[in-house]
Amino acid sequence: MQVAILVIGSLLWDDAQHRAEWRRTRLDVDFQIPVKVPIRYGRRSTTRGNTFTMVFAGNEATGQARLIPCISLVSDLKDLVDEAIALWKAERKYARDGEVGSSWGCVGILPRDQNFQFANEWSQYFQEHSHAPIAPVDSKGRLNIPWPVRIGEPLPIDIDILISTSTQPESTLPTAIEIADAWIEQNEGYERYFFENVQCGIRTPDDLKIWRRIEERSPDWLNNPAYAEVISLLREESTQSG
Repeated sequence: MQVAILVIGSLLWDDAQHRAEWRRTRLDVDFQIPVKVPIRYGRRSTTRGNTFTMVFAGNEATGQARLIPCISLVSDLKDLVDEAIALWKAERKYARDGEVGSSWGCVGILPRDQNFQFANEWSQYFQEHSHAPIAPVDSKGRLNIPWPVRIGEPLPIDIDILISTSTQPESTLPTAIEIADAWIEQNEGYERYFFENVQCGIRTPDDLKIWRRIEERSPDWLNNPAYAEVISLLREESTQSG
C-alpha cells in the first residue's frame, strides 16, 4: 500500500536536523501533492515565542497543505507503525520509543478504504502508545477529516493511507488579528513560521487578514530581505482580492 504524510506546517520546511533527516530518509519530497484540507492557526506554541502554529479546523475552514508520499510501501502493521513513529519523532524530537502521541498532539491515519487491512491492530497500537486522541483524531487513531482534494488538477490521489499529526488547539480559537499580533509583538524570528508556510504553499483562509494586519503595524522584521519574495506574493494577493 502507498502511504503519504499530510503535512500542515513546519515539518515541510523546518531545517532542524532531525526533521531534515526524516524528510530525506522517509519522504519522496519531489512528488508532493498540493491538497485542500481544513486547517488554521490555532495552537499557541511556547517553543515559538507564544505565537500560533497550525491545527486542523472545522470543515468550513478550507486551507491548503502538502501530501508527500513515503518512500517505502506498507505491507503490514509494522510498516505502518514504523511510519507513524517516524512522523511523531519528527514532530517531537525526544519522543519515547514506539510513542505516537502525547498530551498535546498525536498521530492519526486516514485510510481510503475504511475497512482496510489491519485496521483493528492499528487502533490497538494507537490506544497503547498515545496519551489521548486529539481531535479530529478519534480513539481508534483515525483522522476524521474529508479525503483531501488535489489542487489544480482533476486527478485522483493515488494513496491508500494518509498519516498526519493533530495538535491541541486553544480552547478559544484566536482571531486573525490575534494571530498576527502574536508575531508582531516578538522580535526573535518566530514570524518565519508564517512566511515559510506561505512560501511552501501551506495556506489558511485567514492568511490575507493576517498579512494586512502585519503590514499595517509594520514590525521591524518586515524589512528582512529573506522575506522579500513571499511579501511580494502576499501583497499581490491582497491587491487582487480587493
